[in-house]
Amino acid sequence: MSNHFHLIVRMLPEHDFDDDEVKKRFHIYYNEGKLKEDWRVFPTQEVAYFRRRYGDLSCFVQDLKQRFSRWYNKRTQNQGHVWSDRFKNVMLEGSRALLACMIYVELNSIRAGLVMRPEDYQFCGLSQWVTGGRAAAWLDRETLKRVLASNSELPEITMPPGPHGQSKDNSSASVPISRDDVKHYLRLVYQAGLIEKEGQAQIREQTGEEALRSDFADLGIFSLRRRWRHFSAGVFVGSKEFCAQRFAEFRSCFLTRKERQGQRIAPKRAIAPGGLLDLYAMRRLC
Repeated sequence: MSNHFHLIVRMLPEHDFDDDEVKKRFHIYYNEGKLKEDWRVFPTQEVAYFRRRYGDLSCFVQDLKQRFSRWYNKRTQNQGHVWSDRFKNVMLEGSRALLACMIYVELNSIRAGLVMRPEDYQFCGLSQWVTGGRAAAWLDRETLKRVLASNSELPEITMPPGPHGQSKDNSSASVPISRDDVKHYLRLVYQAGLIEKEGQAQIREQTGEEALRSDFADLGIFSLRRRWRHFSAGVFVGSKEFCAQRFAEFRSCFLTRKERQGQRIAPKRAIAPGGLLDLYAMRRLC
């Protein structure tokens, strides 16, 4: 939102992960999971300290907000606070409370009057599920499937058939999310978004009823609609080699000391090689 954000997270107590997991998380946090010239070595003697930090919700939010604030203030030459207040947290019991909270978060952009449809708001989980955005890679697939399955008895909602197995490595990122799962989640969000709340916007009746009646028949074009911004606000769009060559040619126009590479306009797993969205783009001159 304009001065705050909402996150639904599952916090693991510190005794739930061993030294190897602590080291892995350290590498992801400080080195982005990649070997770099300024790669930071894990201080083995401080494993207990980092285990406590990685199991502490306050430390997590502090790190997240501080790092974003430094980046944002540097980029916009801003000074002072970015966020409106210290964070507040609510503990949720069971899948029903979790699903209700998920829907509340997805509808924030609607209640604030920012968009016509909840999936049109770029910075929310629902948008990532629908369009297959890059952030969808770290969304909790396992929990979404479990919550949808456990609440399939909700009125007027039936759980569509789809794959429900977990991967061999039990990784949430590898748990498959089917098109029917996404539609099921959309139905729940839309049904709640059509309910009128005094002083708050809602999904327009005609828009919501058309989407529900068609069973979200236009789901397949959402990804393309979202990618249009690359053509209206992009600098280069084409092959990866094309973007690299154009960056080298116009490097003086980019206010950066780092090498820039084209980024896929859609996740690799969501497109066919040589397909319509098998493109790279580079945006922003500064």
